[in-house]
This record gives sequence, C-alpha cells and structure tokens, in this order.
Amino acid sequence: MERENDIIKDSYYLINLFHKENRIITQLHIQKLMFLFESYYMSVTNEDKLYECGYKAWNFGPVAPRLYKMYKDYGKDDIRITKEEQEEGNQISEQKKKLMKELYNTFKDFSAMELVSFTHAKGSPWKEVWENNPYGDISKESMKDWFRQYVKKS
Repeated sequence: MERENDIIKDSYYLINLFHKENRIITQLHIQKLMFLFESYYMSVTNEDKLYECGYKAWNFGPVAPRLYKMYKDYGKDDIRITKEEQEEGNQISEQKKKLMKELYNTFKDFSAMELVSFTHAKGSPWKEVWENNPYGDISKESMKDWFRQYVKKS
C-alpha cells in the first residue's frame, strides 16, 4: 500500500532538484531540508502534520530517524538515488512539488552547516527541545508555529 505522505518518497523529489542543477546534497542537507519542508508545508496549508514520522533534537539539529536510517551511509557524500527512486519522487502531488521547489530555491545555496545554524536559531523548535530535553521529540505544532514567521502572507 502506497502512502501519499511518505518522507522518503518526497526526499527523492528534493534530491532530484539538487541533481538537476548538478548540486551535491548530503544526508545532513536532506535532514534539515525535509524538516524545513514539513514546517513550511504545515504553515502554508494550515495542516497539523505532513508525515507520520517525527523529528528528534540531535546535536546537529532536527533529525527524522526514518530518513537518517535511509541516508546515514552517505555521510558527507552526495546522496545517489536510482532511476526508479527518481521516478517515484516525480509522482508526488503537484502541491508538494510547488512548495518543494519554493523551499529549494530559498535554501539551495545554503551549506549543510548553514542549514544547521538556521535550525539552531534562538526560538527554533530544535533549540527549545535541545535546551530542555536533548534528543527529545520536536512537536509538529512548534515546527508549524516557528516557520510561520518566514512565510509571506498573500
């Protein structure tokens, strides 16, 4: 059974965006960008979550353990996906593609460590959890509320 909101499938689309412009995307990038994507998605759509999986406050910022298991072996190397995974990524909804492209265009020039700094900012959901409960769960509500400050009202 195929789930529509699968963080792995959506990450394939994001990886494709990087590779189409011959950019490198590491597992640290994908962790931060998928966290930002879900935060952005919830802020724009006003939904309470996009993915079933949660995020933990780890040393280098928010981490979705499911994504980590998928991409951890790449370390600091460029993530490579198969032709089938590329095609799977291209099957996500048009709404998600549009929002993912917007996120990509905003953050594509950020290094992995710049993304870490962004997610570590004062008032960020990661910072709140890290200071009180390192390696604890980051709430979807805090992600949505935090990211709203970066979304332009139309």
